[in-house]
Amino acid sequence: MAEDKQAAKGQAEEKKHVSRIKLKKKNWYKIISPKVFGNKEVGESYLVNAESAIGRKVKINLKDVTGNMKDQNNYVILQINKATSNQLNTVLVGYELSVSGVKRAIRPSTCRLDDSFTVKTKSGRSVQVKVLFITLNKAQRSKCTNIKKMLRQLVAEEVIKSGFDTFVVNVASQRIQYAARKMLGKIYPLRELAFRVIKLNEKGLVEEEIVVEDKPEPAAAETAEDNLASTKEEAEVEDAEA
Repeated sequence: MAEDKQAAKGQAEEKKHVSRIKLKKKNWYKIISPKVFGNKEVGESYLVNAESAIGRKVKINLKDVTGNMKDQNNYVILQINKATSNQLNTVLVGYELSVSGVKRAIRPSTCRLDDSFTVKTKSGRSVQVKVLFITLNKAQRSKCTNIKKMLRQLVAEEVIKSGFDTFVVNVASQRIQYAARKMLGKIYPLRELAFRVIKLNEKGLVEEEIVVEDKPEPAAAETAEDNLASTKEEAEVEDAEA
């Protein structure tokens, strides 16, 4: 009899404990791309509150930003830096080339060169860059060394001039690769030049970058988003010539 009362008491306490559990309501929040990509909706997140997402990073297929199927092997890394009542704003913190995109670039009877280096923006931000070169044929070591050295110089100058966001957009649109291959081809012809990784070496919440140019040129009126779509044809022509 005493055991039955104790068991009943235990069940009552368990029910009482369960009744205190409250489910928190979740809502869908739109993820908005940075200004450099047109402030477009690129996804959604299911959260209890928007503030809990601040600082998180999301990996977005570039095709979902540009609408171009040719960008499906490229990804941009965004960090949520601001939350409103129904949306999450982001800043650009990185760029990656998919593994399949890297493998597709490799061919037999060629030289594969990998390089990793750090450059700084005009405002002092540290940027990690990883590059893959594929030569047209087997190349001498001295030529490979000169190719790496020249590209490092080109990238450093471009990052200082344009800033991190615009540099990533120019890589995504193949502008940088197109110009670099023409320059590096004077040392040795390249079959492929690919940026595998570009990322900011910053911890914590990244602030949106503001670039102030010393002497803006008339051509600078063209936006970075326009650049992303305007040079695909140039790069394809260059590839056909190679």
